[in-house]
Amino acid sequence: MASFRCGAKRVALNLPPGYKFKPTDNEVLLYLRKNILDQQFPANAIPTTDVYGSNPDELPFCEFRDGNGSCWFFFTTKPNGDLVTEDGYWSAIMDEGIIDGTKVAGFKQHLVFYRGKISSGTQTHWNIHEYRANPSTFTTAELNDGIKKKISNLVVCKIFLMNDDPTTHSDGEIESLIFEEDDG
Repeated sequence: MASFRCGAKRVALNLPPGYKFKPTDNEVLLYLRKNILDQQFPANAIPTTDVYGSNPDELPFCEFRDGNGSCWFFFTTKPNGDLVTEDGYWSAIMDEGIIDGTKVAGFKQHLVFYRGKISSGTQTHWNIHEYRANPSTFTTAELNDGIKKKISNLVVCKIFLMNDDPTTHSDGEIESLIFEEDDG
C-alpha cells in the first residue's frame, strides 16, 4: 500500500493501483466551473489554499494527494495587482485561450516565480498554469452577483517545477519528499 507523507504525518492512500490525477485543460475548467457554481464532485480532488500569498516552497503539497508527484493542483483566489510573496513574486509570461469545440471555454496563463524584488528578482524553476473561467460560457440564469464575483476571483493553479538544471530538484526528488512506498 502506498503511503503519503504530510510533514511528519503519514496518511494511507486508498486509491486504485495506477490512479493519477492528470486532467486535461478542459477537465480543469470543468472542476473550476463546478466549484464556481457550488456543485460537488464525487471526490474532492483539488484542495483550496492561498497559492499567491505563499512562497512555492511552503505550499501544502501534501493536501493534494492524488497527483503524479511532479505537479499539484489548487483552487485559490487571485488577488488584484502584483502577485508578491514575502521573498519573491509571480510574473506572467504567456496567456492563451482554451478551446472546447468552437468556443473559448476558459483561459490559461503561465507564470514563473522569481526570488527577490520585482524587476530585480532571480528566476526559479517554479511555474504555474493558472486556469480561469470564461464568463461568456455561463448562462444568464447562472450569473448572479455571487457567481460573477467567483468567476472574477477563483482560479485553479497547476504548480510544477520546470527543470533545466540537473543540480536542482528533479521530479523524483520532489516525489520522494512527498510520497514513499510502504511495503508493510
